[in-house]
Amino acid sequence: MEQDNYVLNPVLGEIGCKFRSVTEDHIKDNRLLNEDDVEWLLEPLDAISHSADIVLGAFRTGDRLGWVYRLYLHQRNASAVYLPFNPPYEKYNREVGLFDLDDEGIPDPKPYNKTMLVRSLANFFTNMAVPEVWDDLTVPFTELGIWQALLLDNALTFLPKGWHGNYNNHWYVFTQDDMQRIIDKYSSYESVDHKTLASYNGQDDILPSVQIEGDKAVVSYCIWTKWGGLCRIVVPVERHNYSVIFGKHEREVLVKYDCGICY
Repeated sequence: MEQDNYVLNPVLGEIGCKFRSVTEDHIKDNRLLNEDDVEWLLEPLDAISHSADIVLGAFRTGDRLGWVYRLYLHQRNASAVYLPFNPPYEKYNREVGLFDLDDEGIPDPKPYNKTMLVRSLANFFTNMAVPEVWDDLTVPFTELGIWQALLLDNALTFLPKGWHGNYNNHWYVFTQDDMQRIIDKYSSYESVDHKTLASYNGQDDILPSVQIEGDKAVVSYCIWTKWGGLCRIVVPVERHNYSVIFGKHEREVLVKYDCGICY
């Protein structure tokens, strides 16, 4: 399914603004106060639900060069801490990082189950062992349901990040005010095509949209990133049981910009 006839639904932008505001309110000193329980992420995403006996949590994934948060689900009464490796790998994993080992020397992580809490295990190998959340979330296959699921899937861009993880910093164009804010800030930058940037002022097709056809959909939205500029992101979505599956994100650069900062 390809994106074609754009249809503006301003409610999508309003939900995006609420999600951004909620995340900003819960982040203190570039950290989450309680990684075991981030159910507050679902407060503005009222179309998404899950059973009462599980809780949405977050853990850090990456290496010593940078990290981002990833979401997972655990049982409400979970108490055991997930340790994916036996000593000496576990100590090395926590203090240095498994990427310093040869690939042949890295063991497969132990299986994860929902009776366990993941406590900021900053490596990609642990990440592979912890299931995605979508099989346990109910997402209606509607404009609002799909858009809210997309926001939750992109939660890492709203949550705190470390070092290289900051390349995931995005400013979402949820409203025309967001676009105006970008224009006001970057129109004076010599490396920005001012005329092209200004041409998007007031254009509805830069705002979020969801187009549904049967069991497939396409989500379109725009972001501003310091390492790319103004970009349109198009994401294919499929219905999967009572939830969704996201396809590969396609990025189209509308206005180029690179701040030159390297982490």
